[in-house]
Amino acid sequence: MTMTPLSAAVVLAHRALREEAFDCINNLPVRVVSDQRVEDTDELLDRIERFRVDVLLLEGGLMKTPLDEFMRRVKMTASDPAIFILHSEAIPENILEAMRAGAREYICPPVGTPLKEAFERLSVVRTGQLSSQQKKLGRIFGVLSAKGGCGATTFASHLGPMAARLSQKPLLLADLDFEAGLLRFILKAKPRYSLRDALENMHRMDSSYWNALVTKQGNQLEFIAAPEELSERTTPDPRQLGRLLRFIRSIYPVTILDFGRCYSAAALEALPEMEALYLITTQDLHAMENAKEFVDTASARGKGADRIQVLLNKVPVRQKTDPDSLENFLGMRPAGVFSDDTEALYETWSEGRLLGSNSVLGRQLGSLAKSIMTPEVTPSGDTAPKGSEKKPAAAAGTAMGLGRLFSFMRSSRA
Repeated sequence: MTMTPLSAAVVLAHRALREEAFDCINNLPVRVVSDQRVEDTDELLDRIERFRVDVLLLEGGLMKTPLDEFMRRVKMTASDPAIFILHSEAIPENILEAMRAGAREYICPPVGTPLKEAFERLSVVRTGQLSSQQKKLGRIFGVLSAKGGCGATTFASHLGPMAARLSQKPLLLADLDFEAGLLRFILKAKPRYSLRDALENMHRMDSSYWNALVTKQGNQLEFIAAPEELSERTTPDPRQLGRLLRFIRSIYPVTILDFGRCYSAAALEALPEMEALYLITTQDLHAMENAKEFVDTASARGKGADRIQVLLNKVPVRQKTDPDSLENFLGMRPAGVFSDDTEALYETWSEGRLLGSNSVLGRQLGSLAKSIMTPEVTPSGDTAPKGSEKKPAAAAGTAMGLGRLFSFMRSSRA
């Protein structure tokens, strides 16, 4: 029988169990990505998440955490690994406890043949799940300003409700701007809990607990705010944030995250979990420099710079733009250009509402929301042509505004 390759995490301290287990593994297409002999639950869960582990070989009675509690946390990970309990004795009470907790196998010595057959059965299951597993996970879109005032929170506060109106299932809008956290005020939301509560309680997180944390914001839109208290506005731990985002992806088909302004370590660390990060910049020199620095940092650290899409905001309606100059400077073409509609924004916010289709920016944001819900539509609202290729970089153009701006940038760097 040809097996699908599997990745495994091993937590075995009993010498005989380890030797028999590894004798079996060494003759199969099973790669051990984590091997721990003592309990370190957080480190183990982090490795399971990071390496998308297929199976966990766990020695019965080794973990100090109650088995059902530990296995519930393991099942929350994105890979949802199968759990094989290995024990030196076939004790009925232990077998019953393991099965009730959700273990797929309970194996006692001699380990070799039963473990080999268990791996083969799991291989068949994983082969069938491989394609569907990716489809189960929702898509996350982040919004980040190159500097304060570029409009990330404006985009997020509109994209959430607009995308929700196009959806048949609940969507999540989350405020990860731990510095300002303005979404609660723009949406006039009154949340009881925040993302800090979620991050600090990942050990007990499940769908029912999550539902108690989020705030309902109209049809199909759910919202979770950034912390309001100054003492809670510390930068989230990257590992905790990664686990939370993977949990969110298992619940919502689409999630929109507001990261606030550069420099956002949270946005950089979360890039691998995102479908796209919309980096909002204006024609301001400082904003352009910040945007380039963020793109370069993401590229240098291998965080998935290809997921970043630059959006040029606050462009006067009658001004022509030069996307070739922007590509020359940033290394990528703008995915969309958005108009300066400050007057309409002030008017709608003063009335306690959001932009509608009667404003230029409202229509453009509606097009971006449609592109999020309908991937074949580009952020500008135009249908992406089949077989279209990226336009090669060209010399800086002479269009008004951007052409002169980038000429100045190049001369200032010389």
